[in-house]
Amino acid sequence: MNGRYSSVTGIFLATLLCLASFSSWAEPVAFQWTAVADPDLSLDAVQTLGPESWQAIPAGRALNRGFSNDTFWLKVTIPPNPANRVLEVGYPLLDEVSVFWEQNGRIIESHQTGDTFPFTSRPIVHRNFVFLVPSHSEPATAWLRIHTQGSVQVPVEVTPSASFLANEQLSYGWQTMFLGIIVALALYNLFLFLIVRHQTYLWYVLAVVCSGAVQLNFNGLLFQWLWPDLPEINRYFTVPIVSLALIAAVVFTMKFLAVKVHSRWGYRLLQVVLVLNAAGLVYGFTGSYQIGIIWISTLAAFVTPLAWLIGLDVWRKGQVFGGFYVLAWTPLLLGHTVLAVSKLGWIPRSGFTELAPQAGVALEVILLSFALAYRINRERWRRQQAQEHALDIQRQANLTLETRVRERTEALEQANERLRAISLTDGLTHVANRRRFDEKLDVEWNRALRHDQELSLIMLDIDHFKRVNDHFGHLVGDDCLVALAELLVNEVRRSGDLVARYGGEEFAVLLPATDLAGARQVAETLRQMVAQTPVDTGETRAPVCLTISLGVATLTPDQQGASQELIRRADEALYAAKAGGRNQVAVWHPKAVAPATGELSS
Repeated sequence: MNGRYSSVTGIFLATLLCLASFSSWAEPVAFQWTAVADPDLSLDAVQTLGPESWQAIPAGRALNRGFSNDTFWLKVTIPPNPANRVLEVGYPLLDEVSVFWEQNGRIIESHQTGDTFPFTSRPIVHRNFVFLVPSHSEPATAWLRIHTQGSVQVPVEVTPSASFLANEQLSYGWQTMFLGIIVALALYNLFLFLIVRHQTYLWYVLAVVCSGAVQLNFNGLLFQWLWPDLPEINRYFTVPIVSLALIAAVVFTMKFLAVKVHSRWGYRLLQVVLVLNAAGLVYGFTGSYQIGIIWISTLAAFVTPLAWLIGLDVWRKGQVFGGFYVLAWTPLLLGHTVLAVSKLGWIPRSGFTELAPQAGVALEVILLSFALAYRINRERWRRQQAQEHALDIQRQANLTLETRVRERTEALEQANERLRAISLTDGLTHVANRRRFDEKLDVEWNRALRHDQELSLIMLDIDHFKRVNDHFGHLVGDDCLVALAELLVNEVRRSGDLVARYGGEEFAVLLPATDLAGARQVAETLRQMVAQTPVDTGETRAPVCLTISLGVATLTPDQQGASQELIRRADEALYAAKAGGRNQVAVWHPKAVAPATGELSS
């Protein structure tokens, strides 16, 4: 486990070091901003506001006003530069983002977009809001209008197009790595849940998936990838998915740490948190988006350190899983705390505040996966101890007559069940045996008689099978029989059909409601498949090539006939195929047995 941990963590940290260079490629710009209560205030009116109405934001800082109902206007002056550049507003959860480009005192270009508009409203396809600077030879001014019910965070950067594209390579590489970690660990632990059937793993999977969805949503990727033409989903997604992630994380914590046993105060608090999160989940679909996001952000800022403290308390009381939990929860605590207080506007938004939550989630899911793997090993050891103890008790109980009688009775019943199964199944090839074939033939004969339908039978055996046994040995011969049976079962797939081992190397294929042409086609297909499929015996020698001969007979049953007549005809056709040179299909006709057209002779 230590080797796997170090390698995964090493790759992860190397990626973070690459991502640390993002900000050096951008050109943070200083800008001015103002907030107005009237959402319909026009650009002309904003341009007439006096200098006292505007506040300055230095280069490298983002406008971060928490939650507000005001409309914010930004004035960004961009000097000329020989390189093509783009202006990026790096927060994708803004409801409305409008940009008006002014040059030489007039508006030359405008765009209106946001996450309440279809994704196609963006002039440049990107998860953030990216606009091409209209000129590189003259100064330009961007007037940005921002209105949102969510957190007001407006990071503004001007970046040369080449640097922007290079930045995107690393950025999408990180997002791809993050998504890969989430998907891989979710699937891994889902498989563990299917094996061990312990609800802890299922809640962990739900927590991983929801936490990953939260991070991808905050980075604008879910809108871009999943519902670009349905922006109304954005209104009802963020609050419920964060609530669901918190619910899953809390329930996982309660089960993984056995909080009810080891920390009564923690258990009561987590129960209260579950109720509050459930209320937030419902409110996210029915109430105000702004109130919902404030509610759930506050809960996230409270729940994350609370869970960490509970893990510390459980660890202090001797629960070994508490140590794993605290180790894994620490980066998540830091990342979620940074995210929550950033959304509330308590700290400035920066590249660190945006990267920290995803890094925390990724490290947490990796470390908790190791913790769950350790738990499996520990539980396996406990089960082994319990099994050994149970065996000791059983050995003592076996000394009594009652136990011996019960065990013998159970053994007899199991033996009877096995005998019943064996009586209808060929022990070598695991297809139906002769007894099962006879029963099925009688049933299908009577059914065909009632419905006046045709019934077809194919009898086949392996050509020169004695040579195979003599040359390669009987074990290889058995392998050939098993391989042939498997091929027949895979090819004859109708629910009413039956493949049976008739005896020795001879097999029978019963085809209800099938005419002669259909049965002949099935036989020819089987013949070709066998001829084209050498049998790999699993030894060093080359695969064994086989051919088969097949006899086909079709009857419409009547009251005077018997099912044995169908067997007789198919058997005659089989002998005719072998007499005709083998590796061919022969059909039975009233006057003579004739080879099927198009077959290959040996």
